[in-house]
Amino acid sequence: MRFVPLVVLALVLTAVAVAGNPPDPVETRVVSTGSGPCGVAAGAGSVWVGIYGSGTLLGIDDTRGRVETRIPVGRWACRVAVGPAAVWVTRDQAGELVRVARGTGRLRRLRVGGGAFDVLLASGSVWVTSYDTGAISKIDPARLRITRVFKDGANPAGLTHCNGRIWVGHGRSATWLTEIDPGTNAIRRVDVGTTTPGWPRCVQGDLWVTAPGAVLKVDAATGKVLARLHLGGTPAEAAGGPDGLVWVTDKERSLVYRIYGAQATVTDSFSAGPGAYSLARAGEAVWITSFAGADIRRYSP
Repeated sequence: MRFVPLVVLALVLTAVAVAGNPPDPVETRVVSTGSGPCGVAAGAGSVWVGIYGSGTLLGIDDTRGRVETRIPVGRWACRVAVGPAAVWVTRDQAGELVRVARGTGRLRRLRVGGGAFDVLLASGSVWVTSYDTGAISKIDPARLRITRVFKDGANPAGLTHCNGRIWVGHGRSATWLTEIDPGTNAIRRVDVGTTTPGWPRCVQGDLWVTAPGAVLKVDAATGKVLARLHLGGTPAEAAGGPDGLVWVTDKERSLVYRIYGAQATVTDSFSAGPGAYSLARAGEAVWITSFAGADIRRYSP
């Protein structure tokens, strides 16, 4: 009889969670971008998108949803990071990081190694992963010079900054995250089990890491896996939504899952653009790229 109260409690908690679900997000803008909108980042009232097909960096007014800036940076433009002086764009097949000065649009280029994958601005440096060469580069943003290269196994992928540390995901057969102290450059490998943790993101102080068919919640202080949610499909990226939930894109099924972070439970999912891929919060909305299509869409809760 000991288990009966636990079952009742679980049913009550489930009922409360369902009753408290926030309203479904509403698609409020669809902005044409050209083929293969890839990475997206928001900053200072603009949304910046790397367009893989045309090799263009687009700047979109967040409020009006209009393209205000088109800057050719070269084919295979993808991941984007926004700083006060520049926007940074990776070109994976070129193995290149491009610095685009805000205001003038002046371009500066830096070779970082084949498969330039993700870019992050944190702790006064620019961080770039190079998937093919296994390099994690720390870059001086003013001099545009690599100051240190870290290696912790093959195929470094997504980047995030959480709990004062740089966190790096890995692809293919890897089963660990890489943690770097940006002050001391100390590096630590954090095992997460049997899955491949490709893309970490810091949401509400925890790491949310997409993996094949799943998303992990990881304690950013200890590296302990707190939850492992099996979603199926191809989870791509996580972000914190304006509704207080964790949003996770699934590019295979063109869906976005919403997750209660504290409980680590999926509340619902909704359809997004074809190949829903990268996402960025801008105020009270989230912008999501349609990598298998030719647009970026804004959703408001």
